[in-house]
Amino acid sequence: MFQGFGLSFCRRASRIAAVGLIGLFAAIFASICPGTTALNAAELGRASDAVRLVMVEAPGCRFCAQWHAEIGPAYPDSPEGRFAPLVRVGRDAPELKALKRVTFTPTFIVMRGNSEAGRLAGYPGKDYFWDELREVLAPAGFAIEPSAIP
Repeated sequence: MFQGFGLSFCRRASRIAAVGLIGLFAAIFASICPGTTALNAAELGRASDAVRLVMVEAPGCRFCAQWHAEIGPAYPDSPEGRFAPLVRVGRDAPELKALKRVTFTPTFIVMRGNSEAGRLAGYPGKDYFWDELREVLAPAGFAIEPSAIP
């Protein structure tokens, strides 16, 4: 008798938690990361398939700093950056508890709506980053013309 209610309640609670998770991401990132984009709960309702690239970083991470120096300035204007705007989060952010554990920083998590679509652990350097990122973005629907690749 209560089994059906419990299943329905759990599904509804999962959806509410996912919307809350995205809203919390939005509030945190908007305050600490100027120039980056965060998906808020209202936007989630309009575009449930919105794609974001979540960069998980840690204070003092030299590879994170290297990414910011080599890739960060160009990312927002790149085809990849327009397809999946960057959202930055600290490694200890409570929002990450809903995802698979992050071991290395930086880790780049492709989020489509409120689901993880791919992941790139670590920063392989500017010579390899773009190719590896394109592979991780492909399952989320990213495609680029070969002539547009620098």
